[in-house]
Order: sequence, then C-alpha cells, then structure tokens
Amino acid sequence: MKALKSQDKADKARPESRNAPFFIVGCVRSGTTMLRDVLRRHPHLAAPEETHLFRWTEPFGTEAYMRGVKSNPVLKRHREMDGVTEEEFAAMLTASHSRADLYFRYMKLFIERRKPSATRWFDKTPQNVYGAAMIAASMPHSRFVHIVRDPVNVVASLRIGKVMKIERLTGAVNYWREAIDIMATMRRATPRRVHELRYEDFMRDPETELRRLLEFLGEPYDAAWFQDFRVNESNHAESGVLKPEEIATIERLAIVGRRRYGYAPPEMEEDD
Repeated sequence: MKALKSQDKADKARPESRNAPFFIVGCVRSGTTMLRDVLRRHPHLAAPEETHLFRWTEPFGTEAYMRGVKSNPVLKRHREMDGVTEEEFAAMLTASHSRADLYFRYMKLFIERRKPSATRWFDKTPQNVYGAAMIAASMPHSRFVHIVRDPVNVVASLRIGKVMKIERLTGAVNYWREAIDIMATMRRATPRRVHELRYEDFMRDPETELRRLLEFLGEPYDAAWFQDFRVNESNHAESGVLKPEEIATIERLAIVGRRRYGYAPPEMEEDD
C-alpha cells in the first residue's frame, strides 16, 4: 500500500503520465459503455471493444489464462470488431511477458488500424475492476475512471438481462458491492489516479461531468467534438421486474455503498 501511495504522489508530476492509458471500470450496467462511446469522440482517445485481460485471476502465461483469452467467443468477436485477426492476437500473446505488455502490443495495432490520429488509448471493461491493483502495479502511470449507478437500477437491469442476465438477487447485488469496495480501496491507496462520477449526475449535466473528467485526464475539451452525443437515461427500477421486498433487500445489502454515493438518506442503519 505504501509503494502505491508513493507512486501516486510522483505520478502527477511526470510528463509520461499525460498520455498514460486509463481504464473505465465499475459494476456492469452502470453506464460504462455510454462513457466509452462519448470519450471515443475525443480526437486524442481510442478504445477497443471490451478486452477482459485483467479480469481473470490465473497468472499470465499459464495454460488456463492463455486458453481463456484465446478461446472465449465474446473476446474473439470483440477482436474481429477491433480489426485484429486471431493469428495476430495469438502471435501477440506468445510474444508478451505480461498482461500490460499484451495490452500495449494490442493497442498499438488497434490504433494503427482504427484511429491513427489518437495519442492515447483507454479500455472499458467493467470486470477489469477485479484486476485494479494489478493494473496499478503493472502500468505505473495508468488511471481509473469509476462510474457508479444506483444499485436498484443496476440489479433491475441485470434481472431484465438484455446484455447479461443475473437472476439471483445476491449475485446481482454483489456485482455492485464488490466493484465499489475494490475502488474504495484503490482511492485510498492512489487518490490522484482515480476519478469517480455518478451515472445520474452525468445524465443530468453531461457537459459539466465530461469537462471534469477530461480535466482529470489532462485532455482538452471542445464542445464541437461531442455535439452529436445525446444522453438517453433509462430507469430499469420502474420496470416492475423487482418486487418491493426485493428492492428493500437490495437497499439493505448495499446500504454502505448507497450512503457513500448519496443513494441513501443518512438516517438509515448500516447492515452488518
């Protein structure tokens, strides 16, 4: 923890940190895709489809890790969308000695093919939050953008399952709780490397939130770059997919985080 804090203090002053990659992380169904899509409009920034390269716990180079990232059908489809062939990815994977090394190889090719004018890359994989400490250690100047959304809305979206479906309430709630707990630890360890924003605040005033985010990243803002972007807030909590008693359970289980991010009144009691 002390080493991470020391790195955090030194990072802001180093010129190489200005173009360092950043990672959009958080709980699934919290607005990460929306945030990626608006940042892709920035002329300096490029982002691939979700990579999941820091999601899994198997050490890089092990058979389990190599087999997982090569054969996962979702990741294969994402690489196709990125313009990277399976042969090219296999060669990168074999030549790389770490996840960070693989990322830089992949992003070099992705930028050459998809956005040669970009000067900086970023990744949007919500589940990479599980590898946040490893990202911070292996990419010393990287930063994190953590977007948070009301857990009732998140769980309702997971229950609906348009993108991914989690039927069990406990599992859905813990997608939210585990993400915010990890990022709370990262904020304590490396406060200058983490920027947090609420989905609801972005929907209400996207220009202000976007300006704040780009200031954190050290990137310029020009309204013309984002003039075609339109916010489209959805409220899954009002879909009726959750019973009142289920909503009460979500609010109780997530009370610590809800209070932290202003989703619960202060008089509510914490759940032990």
